[in-house]
This record gives sequence, C-alpha cells and structure tokens, in this order.
Amino acid sequence: MKIDEFRKKRYRDKFNYITDNLKCLTVTPRTELEKKGVLYSVHTIIESVIDLVAMFIKDLGYQVEDDQKNISLLVKKLNLEPELEIELKKANGLRNILVHRYNGVDEEMVLNSVDEVIRVTSKWLEIFEKLFVELFNDES
Repeated sequence: MKIDEFRKKRYRDKFNYITDNLKCLTVTPRTELEKKGVLYSVHTIIESVIDLVAMFIKDLGYQVEDDQKNISLLVKKLNLEPELEIELKKANGLRNILVHRYNGVDEEMVLNSVDEVIRVTSKWLEIFEKLFVELFNDES
C-alpha cells in the first residue's frame, strides 16, 4: 500500500507522542499540577490511540465511523483478540469521561486506572507499529 510521506509522518508523530507520554505518566502524582498532568496525559494518550485506529481504518480502505465501530472493525479485520477490543473501548470510555466531564470526574478512579491505560495503550501501540511496517513497508 502506498501512502505519502506526510501521512507516514502523521503516523510516526502519533507513535512518538504516545511513547513519550507513556514514559512520563506517573501513577502517584504528588501535587495538584502533577495530577492535572496525569489526567491530561491519560486523555491525550487514549485520544491518540483512537486517532490511529481511524487512520488505519481509512488507509485500509474502509469507511471511518464512530470510535466504537472503528475499534470493532479494526479488531475484526486484523483478526485480533476480542479482549483488545473490550479493553480499548473501556479506555475510550474513560477518555470520554475526562473530555466531557460527565457527572464530574472521579479523579481517584482515573488515577487508579493509569496502570491499565498504560498496559492497554502499550499493547495497541505495538500492534500499530507492526501494522505500519507491514502495510507501508516502512521500518523507520
């Protein structure tokens, strides 16, 4: 599959953003500022993973739909474990809570989910990096 260099750069930028933010993510913020940073990082890491799902859906030639359908479609088309779909949908729900501040945000619940977010998004990042190389013959 052929994509232009700008599109490849967008993928790499997303990969790097996720990787850099995962490295900095702490499960025990000591100050209010660190806590706000953790909440923002959780939100943007998950958002970047969801963006990558949509990018791969599009570049694989499928119609991009809502986040839930995109996740399901990618899991199906890549023949991935159903657990990956469930975990990413759950993480996306957490992101939605942070973004939309549904019923206020239980910050303690989010902070208690950081380890899970790291685990889930790291798994997906690994899948994406392999898929990128396979689809676009690009190992950079």
